[in-house]
Amino acid sequence: MGTWIWIWICICGGFLSPKWKWFRWPERLVIFTFGLVFSKGLMTLVLQNLSSFLTDSLNLKLKEAITIVNLQEGLRNMLQICVALCIDAYLGYRWMLILSSLLYSAGLFLLALSVPGGERCPSNCFKELKHTSFWEGLTLVIVGGAAQVIPLYALSFEQTRVAKIPEDYEPARVQVGCFRFRVKIGGWRNFLQKVIRWLLFLFLRTGALTSVYGFFFYYYKWQQHFFQSAVAIIIGLLWFLCGFPFYGPRRLQRSPLSIMLHTLIAAWQKRHLKYQINLDEEDQNHSLTDHLELLNSAAVKESPADDNLRRRWRLCTVTEVEQTKLLLDIIPMSATFIVYGMVKSLGNTFFIEQADRMHGGISLVVLQLIQFISKRAVNEGYKMVFEKRIQRIKRRYSDGVKIGIGMLTSILCCAVASQVESKRLKALKKKGLLDNPEAEAPMSASWLLLQFIFLGAMEGLAGDGIVNFFGHYAPDSRRYAPVFTSSLTGFGTILSIGFIAIIDYYSRFRYKESWIGESVNESRLDLIYRAYVMLAVLNCFIYAYVASSYSYDNIIGKPENEQEIPVLEVKQQQEEEKAAGDPQNKQEQEEYQLQRMSVR
Repeated sequence: MGTWIWIWICICGGFLSPKWKWFRWPERLVIFTFGLVFSKGLMTLVLQNLSSFLTDSLNLKLKEAITIVNLQEGLRNMLQICVALCIDAYLGYRWMLILSSLLYSAGLFLLALSVPGGERCPSNCFKELKHTSFWEGLTLVIVGGAAQVIPLYALSFEQTRVAKIPEDYEPARVQVGCFRFRVKIGGWRNFLQKVIRWLLFLFLRTGALTSVYGFFFYYYKWQQHFFQSAVAIIIGLLWFLCGFPFYGPRRLQRSPLSIMLHTLIAAWQKRHLKYQINLDEEDQNHSLTDHLELLNSAAVKESPADDNLRRRWRLCTVTEVEQTKLLLDIIPMSATFIVYGMVKSLGNTFFIEQADRMHGGISLVVLQLIQFISKRAVNEGYKMVFEKRIQRIKRRYSDGVKIGIGMLTSILCCAVASQVESKRLKALKKKGLLDNPEAEAPMSASWLLLQFIFLGAMEGLAGDGIVNFFGHYAPDSRRYAPVFTSSLTGFGTILSIGFIAIIDYYSRFRYKESWIGESVNESRLDLIYRAYVMLAVLNCFIYAYVASSYSYDNIIGKPENEQEIPVLEVKQQQEEEKAAGDPQNKQEQEEYQLQRMSVR
């Protein structure tokens, strides 16, 4: 820990030093998020393996553990859309990050206190959980985890993304030590931001590798995992507070969801009116489309002399009406993405229980690491091999093709998982161990390798494709594309609870036995996986129909081509003008002075 503190001091001292004048203050302030980024990586496997903690340490039944895991993961993802609204309307990024970190760390501390004193509970501890701090800690983890994602990403990685370099930039000389380079200023800044982005990934990957090391050697010491994660978040928060004086007042703005609600209410209140040319001065150069014509009445101004219509939610601009139409257009496509979240939830529940009841061969942590590598490799491979070719032919269909391939991969993932589970149950039956909930199947966990690879491929294709789809067709896509994706994934995870309950009811009604027993050895996961296969196949047909009938003409553009987000602003325009008129002030232009910056 002392070594990491000294590394942080050296890096941060270098960035804040006047000698590092190439970096602008928005990029320099990113270093105050390094601690929280490290703790984010450290939490990678803690919540991902929560199912193992519930079944092994607390000795809960399989159905109870799966319900708790899916509930916390689903709510943690779905609440992000509420967090985004709260950030835009009230708190801003900085205060939300501080509040979420406090809730997150407090929840982890309470979970650490709920861990039983011995290695595990002697019997089922579900009823005894109300006498511990488990439920309070889990609630704080859900709220804190949901609230930390958006502000942490906005104040760290988002600050290293720049707009496309203008072509009219003239080359300039830049000196680094004893060397001089003739480069474009925009390209040089892009390179410097990549350096900081690499450092962010370094801290994130270091935290993830630390988590892998801890679970590889101390898998069942859950109290230690929870406690270390909470301490890491507290230290990262204290380091972030060191840079708090460098930020300025927060800047709030409206979100596309509030705009949509405003438009729907205004259109309903004026549904008896017909659209006519009676718009505000700012809308005279815009025209309303005939699509979803019922919403056009929201832009009709009933009384030109009344200036308080907007306050009473009875008047919208043409731009707001058209943004609402874009959001409503993507609802049918968005509904087909829910099954992706349902299949993805298997990776944090049933897949982990399978690996825990197989004898040796390969560790669960290694399988999850291979899943992550598969996700990255398939995503990058698709971009290099298919994406550019599809974009050259029919660019607008690129996202739809990527999502479709990912959904086909989900079918293969569930089918392979069903076959492997059938083989595992046959191995247990051959040894007479089906009735033993603690027995490990006499087969290597390497058999699970293929289903984890397919799961990672599905996340890399369908998951990234959904983010790109919202990035191209949703208003304010740069901020809300990941939020919409996480919310739909969380909704699918919640629905997975109901789907498993339906399967359980069907098995009891049809076969007079439950496919979900008290443990994974007493369950029929192979049949449950087959039910997910049928669900994924049905969803593929629905997706193919909806995607083929969807209009791809309303593409907004790639998020990377949008203007730079003014989360951190430096007022340098006047200084640059003075420096351009007076050659003696060029050195002052290069040295960026410390000043208050407006942060949302």
